[in-house]
Amino acid sequence: MRRSLPSLLALLVLAAGCGGDPGTPTSQRSTTGSPGTTTPATSASSRPQELQLDGVKPCDLLTDQQLSTLKIDRAGRPVDSDVYQTSACNWTVNGASSRLVPVTKEGIEVWTGGKRTGRPTKIEPIHGFAAITVTVPSDERNCDVMVDTASGQYLVATFAVTFGFQDKFPEPCDGARQLAEAAMQNLLK
Repeated sequence: MRRSLPSLLALLVLAAGCGGDPGTPTSQRSTTGSPGTTTPATSASSRPQELQLDGVKPCDLLTDQQLSTLKIDRAGRPVDSDVYQTSACNWTVNGASSRLVPVTKEGIEVWTGGKRTGRPTKIEPIHGFAAITVTVPSDERNCDVMVDTASGQYLVATFAVTFGFQDKFPEPCDGARQLAEAAMQNLLK
């Protein structure tokens, strides 16, 4: 049977993506949400260390300098987070809000395993720790970034922009990532 050069190249590219060298870790994926969407499974190997969040006060996760860099000009307000059964910290400015939640009663796999509502998407690690964004398609002005800090624990960073203020703030997932990066920097000290 005779094949054209472009067809052979396409087959080679597909074949190369189907396996790796022996001993080379490959990405584990699990299907969640609607058919055809996949998200990464997380594991201890995706963390450089176990970073326990027990006893962490969420309003202490950002320094004054970081607050200024993030354009947050008001003190954080501690609130209860019924969803995560823990305390959170909210920062609200004119046109946007930020929230940090150290979750200690469940692991990030509740998102990647489809036990929670939202669309998880793998993103680049944050300070070496596996991370995902979680969005709800009907709410484009809000984004959560989840950072897998320890077995059964993760950090949630939420950023939301009020309608009409989109030109004054980063995209929601960019803002959530900046918030998560700042908090993780302090957790690692």
